Amino acid sequence: MNTSYWPIHNPRSSSPVRRLGAFWQNLLAHLETTTEPRVWKVSESPEQTLWNAYDPITRIAIEHASADELRTWLEELHYRN
Repeated sequence: MNTSYWPIHNPRSSSPVRRLGAFWQNLLAHLETTTEPRVWKVSESPEQTLWNAYDPITRIAIEHASADELRTWLEELHYRN
């Protein structure tokens, strides 16, 4: 998987349940047959909501992005094609 130029935030140590959930979401993102980008929420803390996304066409991903970063990434992805 290629990672876009967006900053990748190092998540704080998380519980095994959260890591398993993140692994499951990443696996689903890569196994789906749709050509639409897959977006899912990952929360590091109750105060901050972060997002992950994966585009199966370009194989570019963004991880632990704010809502604004995700929105910009999706817009640029749309205009890139």
